[in-house]
Amino acid sequence: MNRIKKILSVSAAAFLCFTAVPLRALRTDAASGAQDVKQDGLFTYEEVDGGYAVKRFIASTMTSFPSVVNGTPIVEIKEDAFYNCAGITELEIPPTVKKIGKGAFSFCTSLRKVTLPKSLTEIPDNAFMGCSSLTEIEIPDSVTKIGESAFSNCSAMTSLTLPDSLTEIGSAAFTCVPLETIDADGCAGFVFDDGKLMDKDKTEIYRGSAAIKGALRIPEGIRTINAGAFSMCYGLEEIYFPGSVTEICSNAFWDCCNVKKLDFSEGLTSIGTGAFTYNELVQTIELPISLKEIGDSAFLGCASLDHLVLQDGLESIGDKAFFGCGNLKKATVPKSVKEVGEKAFGYTIDSTGESEVKISDFTMSVSSGSAAEKYAKSNEIDYSASDKNLKRFAFIIVAIALVLAAVVFAAVLMARGRKGAPVSARKAKKEALEKEAEANYKKIVEDDEPDGKNKDEKKSGGSKDPSAKKSENKGKKD
Repeated sequence: MNRIKKILSVSAAAFLCFTAVPLRALRTDAASGAQDVKQDGLFTYEEVDGGYAVKRFIASTMTSFPSVVNGTPIVEIKEDAFYNCAGITELEIPPTVKKIGKGAFSFCTSLRKVTLPKSLTEIPDNAFMGCSSLTEIEIPDSVTKIGESAFSNCSAMTSLTLPDSLTEIGSAAFTCVPLETIDADGCAGFVFDDGKLMDKDKTEIYRGSAAIKGALRIPEGIRTINAGAFSMCYGLEEIYFPGSVTEICSNAFWDCCNVKKLDFSEGLTSIGTGAFTYNELVQTIELPISLKEIGDSAFLGCASLDHLVLQDGLESIGDKAFFGCGNLKKATVPKSVKEVGEKAFGYTIDSTGESEVKISDFTMSVSSGSAAEKYAKSNEIDYSASDKNLKRFAFIIVAIALVLAAVVFAAVLMARGRKGAPVSARKAKKEALEKEAEANYKKIVEDDEPDGKNKDEKKSGGSKDPSAKKSENKGKKD
């Protein structure tokens, strides 16, 4: 589809270039004295505040960009003004230009060098998108914002210097741009550190260096990996995501064709459109339970993928999310998934590379009544269904039965305890009586001892010495 759009765009541009209307006479507004320029051999114009705006480049080539037309400055370049103009190789935009429209120089495939004016404050969305020959661009310090997809698909650009005043970079600004070095020294809002262009707080990654090789460990603290951040990083082989990452945006790792391992962590909630498209060597993908959304074509063309783990909690799977994963023979989709997109599973491209076909031996494991079951039925894919609610109910029944059994067992033990209690009590009472009887017996024996002995012992505290007894008797005789 993109190829068809591009062909149509090129044809339209060629038609405009070859059928350009000849030079049109300038006419003067008698009331104001200003010249109302509509068209010359180079551009078509329209009047704006402060001067003229270029609406469309209509020539086949251009060696210099005029700053004034008949005494009136060119202050603006409108949207798509140079769209698909392949005849321009170098461009120095005059200092009178203060504004450039969206897509103004998109798909100028021969454009190699651009010098922007110091009056410019913004590089708009899609401004240089698809300029596949662009290698050098001078961005003045007056620029504070680079818009969405501003340089996407500038596939020859390997280095870039960011202005000190830059505070904002739009989504996908550098998608499929094989930048190896980025000079962000002194940049107000961004830093280039360890091969990664990040915001000053190091919570978002906007572009990774194409020179990174081997294992990539996303730094802890990064929350968002922006669109196209590591696209076309052919040296990557392993990617490790910390728990701080919550969002991987569209095309973030597009065409990282040598990646063999993806290691996700809990915390990730969203994977964007085409995020891992053409990661052809990845065999195992285990997604975290925190993940809620898988975007369209997220893992499209992961041809070696043969093991996929989707966790309960996942809510949506986009169109063609796993399209072209020819080695994936089975997918287990949790009941939490409410939406399964068109051709998300079980489809690939045939050997000719032109037709979409079903993978003949692909099967799905789903829950009864789920979106995944509906998908399998509508696409006539073999599947097995289970009713998790029924399983849960059965588990509850078993759990209740176990609790009741435990209660009955405890009651039996308590009953036995009550039955055995009197025996123990009688035994204890018997032992107490025996001890009491023994004590009474000892007391009786003590009471039966001779009275004299007891009395003498009481008076003297014990038996007297025999010699003392003799002396006592002799005294009585005398």
